[in-house]
Amino acid sequence: MQTPQSKFRYDRVILDVGGTLLGFRDRAPFQEFLAAAGLPASDEDARELHRRLTSIIAANRSRAQGLGANETELYDWWRGNFHQTWPGSPDLADEMFQWLFTGRFDRLYPDALPALEALREMGMPLAVLSNFGRHLTDTLAHFDLLRFFDFVVISAEVGLAKPDPRIFDLVVERSGAPRERLLYVGDHLGDDIEGATGAGLDAVLIDRGHRHMDALCARIDSLTELVQYVQPPARPARAIIFDMDGVVLDSMPTHLRTWQETLAPLGITLTADDLYPLEGVPTEPTAQRLTAKFLGQPCSAAEASRLADTKRALFREMFNPTLVSGIGPLLHDLHGRGYRLGLVTGSARRVVDESLRPTGVAGLFDSLVSGDQVAHGKPDPEPYRLAAERLGLPPGDCLVIENAPLGIQSARAAGMACVALQTTLPAEQLSAAGADLVFADAGALRTRLLAR
Repeated sequence: MQTPQSKFRYDRVILDVGGTLLGFRDRAPFQEFLAAAGLPASDEDARELHRRLTSIIAANRSRAQGLGANETELYDWWRGNFHQTWPGSPDLADEMFQWLFTGRFDRLYPDALPALEALREMGMPLAVLSNFGRHLTDTLAHFDLLRFFDFVVISAEVGLAKPDPRIFDLVVERSGAPRERLLYVGDHLGDDIEGATGAGLDAVLIDRGHRHMDALCARIDSLTELVQYVQPPARPARAIIFDMDGVVLDSMPTHLRTWQETLAPLGITLTADDLYPLEGVPTEPTAQRLTAKFLGQPCSAAEASRLADTKRALFREMFNPTLVSGIGPLLHDLHGRGYRLGLVTGSARRVVDESLRPTGVAGLFDSLVSGDQVAHGKPDPEPYRLAAERLGLPPGDCLVIENAPLGIQSARAAGMACVALQTTLPAEQLSAAGADLVFADAGALRTRLLAR
């Protein structure tokens, strides 16, 4: 089969099975089990059995990470769940295991078949990699899924299990494609996401129940999103460029406090209303603007440098690098979907490195423009024009995320669309500065950016 390099970001999609394609999503088989066992089998009885079993599985799931290379160990784990479900009734526990083994509790997720059919129709090669017993082939055949996959790698057959990178190496070998051109899709952070990325593959978490909203990895809510996920991004832009303070880093309260302490010896009492509209201006010009406002004239360049050095030293001492709520998952979502990411800030490069490094997101940015790398800071268009140049894209292919008027003006002057986060200033002020849209938080921004 021809690889789809020219059309897609990936040459193949590899899928997990349990929790990804099929699972215990329907209570009907549990009602059937109760009736076959001669037990009360009302809807409420089936609901309670389903709740009891799934709660036990969730509580024991961490002990199953890495299981599957030895089929007996994997089956013993399942038997243990059933014996916890039926304490004192080993016959019912064993019967439940037989139902599991023959796939009688499993049901396809409603998004599985439409996604597989759409991916096959568009020419995307598919495969399976799963920590499963040897009966997986029969299970896939039972649900008429084998026809979608070029090959199936089963942990119990190969004697290796996720997250061991060696089982992903087998997939790479059988795919005949570079590992960076493979996408793995699974529902478990450890076995699937950490396993795949640790082996050099891209990975995306299927999170139908929104249980991992804070996970620092790319997520999809439905398998049908894979149709767009494997294609190069185009909407709302090919690149997303973020301001840093107040957008990526929850740093503005610390900036305010350190400026207050820096300027207090000059008799200046600074408030958020004074500082926040200046967010994005490099440190030395900020010192001159604030002294001009409160003292009647700007301080000298030498005094601005002294004030800036004092302020930076206080900031390094006080700031505990923290991301704006929800922005870490959003950055991973966008990076996973192939968007080019940029960062533009008025802070000096040393401050940027010190602040971003502990958060774990610095490596997601393809381009970084700091305040000491430009001749003219925001609201001049230079910072955002330089970011687009470093990304290798025209300004019209970039969307800016800002939180302050001067940054919005800079982005618009550079020829870029710009939306704003309402983290430090009211929506009315951001809209008046030229923001196309204003979002209350990163969650609302994610919904809009990833909407198709």
